Amino acid sequence: MFKAVHNYFNQSISRLVMASFVFVLLFPLGFLASSLPEESWGSVRQEVLKKHLVIAHSVEESIDFYFRSFQKSAQIFANMVHLTSIEDKDIIQEHLNRFVKNSGSVVVASYLSLDDYSKVISIKDAYKPPVHNKNKVIEEPYLKYLSFGNRHRTISTISPVFRSSISKSPVVLVKTYISDEKFNQRGILYAEIRLDYIDSVCGNINIGSKERCIVVDSMGKVVTHPNQKWVNQITNLSKDRVVQNLRNGKSGTMSYKSSLLGKSNEAIDVGYTSMEKLSWGVIIAQPKLAIDSPMDKVMMTILKWLILGIIFALVIAYFLTRQITQPINSLVTKSQEADIRSDTFNLGAIPKNSPAEICKLWTAISSLVTRLQQSNEEVKKLNYSLHKDIEKATEKLRKTNRYLYTISSKDHLTNIANRRYFEDTVSKKLKQKVGERASIILIDVDKFKFINDEYGHEAGDLALIHIAKLMRQCTRDVDLPARLGGDEFVIYINNCGPRVLAKIAENLRKTVESTPIFWEGAKVNLSLSIGTVNCEINEKVTLAMLLKYADEAMYVSKEHGRNHVSAYSFKETKLLKLKQRVSS
Repeated sequence: MFKAVHNYFNQSISRLVMASFVFVLLFPLGFLASSLPEESWGSVRQEVLKKHLVIAHSVEESIDFYFRSFQKSAQIFANMVHLTSIEDKDIIQEHLNRFVKNSGSVVVASYLSLDDYSKVISIKDAYKPPVHNKNKVIEEPYLKYLSFGNRHRTISTISPVFRSSISKSPVVLVKTYISDEKFNQRGILYAEIRLDYIDSVCGNINIGSKERCIVVDSMGKVVTHPNQKWVNQITNLSKDRVVQNLRNGKSGTMSYKSSLLGKSNEAIDVGYTSMEKLSWGVIIAQPKLAIDSPMDKVMMTILKWLILGIIFALVIAYFLTRQITQPINSLVTKSQEADIRSDTFNLGAIPKNSPAEICKLWTAISSLVTRLQQSNEEVKKLNYSLHKDIEKATEKLRKTNRYLYTISSKDHLTNIANRRYFEDTVSKKLKQKVGERASIILIDVDKFKFINDEYGHEAGDLALIHIAKLMRQCTRDVDLPARLGGDEFVIYINNCGPRVLAKIAENLRKTVESTPIFWEGAKVNLSLSIGTVNCEINEKVTLAMLLKYADEAMYVSKEHGRNHVSAYSFKETKLLKLKQRVSS
């Protein structure tokens, strides 16, 4: 027998080549059949699990962005409440109604004032009427859900999922503290939020037909699930191994038997991630059979093609080799060209007479190139849209900040600088302009109490507004007039000598004296008692010191019958300082 085999191979080189070809193919075939399911398929499963984890992180980012957007909306409402008096319940109600209307997922919101513990409630129009008891919106059963809190303490607290008494659907309750500019808590905003958006996030994720997206809250209750019945019943999955890992703040992948997808003890592969800020969890699950079945089919297809390849190799080995190498070389050349070119590119038509595997590979790579180009265009469009949205939001924020800065620096009655802005601005000037001269004009309205008592506070307000207007007219653009409070005003005169200061103060006194106001037909004369101080700025000069000296000079004016201007002198004795007068 050995001799017959030896003679067979010696008769023709073609037989040796064909026999060697068959042997070379059959030997790897046996090795492939035994090792491929263990090694290659294992690698494929790991890649699938990694993909699940990536998708879970993507869902987490979308949900986190959604709640951060809600916090921004709540902050806008908070900014409006800051500007509203606690007695203006109608205005607060209007702000709250606008907040609920513009927040698509909000079912009901309520604002609890910590100043007088009054409540303002707004319910989305879709759920009106009836409302059985609006006070329940911020009472039980909501407060018990907020006791759980988040692992990381923030300004907002998000409850586990529960059934809304308003919409009868699963919701979460968000509790946001409203603070003023001094970080004192002024009130609490409660808002019930539907879970539709979170369900749409999972629905819009591009995953396979067998992959499922599941989100659970901090208690392990279903937020979104492919089984809508579980969502409506708010099913508790806290006993599941993956859910337990999520509640412990873990993320990763796992292959195990679970009822997570609804079937008892079904073998599944999952990727899961814990949402640190919300204490929620995202799970991307897929039945193990969904991976194994295609793999088995691929394995059988490979085996069939290998056997068929051996048969054809014995008949047309040369032509088969040529047909395999030519399209592969063409594919390599095209792929290298696609890597170099940045414009729209496709591999073109499949070479004629190419093997089926090469055709499939050519089609798959061509489709991949097309999808990558489409994805690249979509990313560009998304980046452009996101850039525009950021620009709009930034400009809106800048306008709001400018408005808030303006109203925080002006006196609400006279529309000139308030005391805080005056003190901050002048204190900075005294530090920055050492060597220049600083001048202060301190003003007190004569017999202002008489005007209020005789004509009423509205007449007094008119007098203050009138005096503030004359102060702006009698000073330069570089000077800073301000209201200290009540009937006291002050002006910082920028870098001038005593004579110029005296002229400005005397001009202001005469202007006010000569321009009375009229109230309900009555003529109301006005006059000012003015004290001034002028000195060179050094490191020891402070605003408090200048105001003290100007105040002493102003009281000299009052002691001499009011309607006077007195200047503080640094060179003379204290007795002469108090008696010095610039005008009568």
